[in-house]
Amino acid sequence: MFEMFEYLAAECSPETMRPGSMGAAIFEARDRGVVTPEEVPGLLSVYSTGGLDTTIHAITTGIRLLIDHPDQWDLVRENPKLVTSAFNEILRYAGPAHGLARTLTRDHTIGGVPVPAGARFIILYSAANRDERHYADPDRFDVTRNPVDHLGFGNGAHMCPGAPIARLEGRYVFEAFAHRVRRFTLDGEPERLLNNTMRGYRHLPVAVEPAAPKG
Repeated sequence: MFEMFEYLAAECSPETMRPGSMGAAIFEARDRGVVTPEEVPGLLSVYSTGGLDTTIHAITTGIRLLIDHPDQWDLVRENPKLVTSAFNEILRYAGPAHGLARTLTRDHTIGGVPVPAGARFIILYSAANRDERHYADPDRFDVTRNPVDHLGFGNGAHMCPGAPIARLEGRYVFEAFAHRVRRFTLDGEPERLLNNTMRGYRHLPVAVEPAAPKG
């Protein structure tokens, strides 16, 4: 993390940003006084890390879920239009973001418990995505569910700015798989990523059985 922030502080500048990019917009916000110079590397890191780790973990976790639920993969292969629904279900069922810390800016009551301004707490997105009051049979992985309101990308003002790109990446990857892969199977022992807020795999060995050519 230190190396990444040193890189962002030393190498990223208005001159190195692509015109019209989100990176350029951050420097423009700095020039307008909307954000401080000290906040720029942290904001740039959101795009540097969010577009990599979380998307990678969502795709690899999705593959593992389809290994464990081959009947669900059969449904996607039979109807590739289910890819978007399947990716939403992957993010609901086992999204890469367990939860993130927040600081209350004013006194508030949460679930009947008074919480003072300045309190630090964790929002558990994974728990909310398994809320039986909102999702029927929430512990069942179902590619036809299409939970478009899942909290895998956060919500409101804290919605992940990279969510549209992540959705496109997931859609294109699994669409390609749907046409070219008949079955995924484990090809060794998976290694879980050890991280306080991120769910994923450090190592996921997979064997692929190609789909028969059509036509």
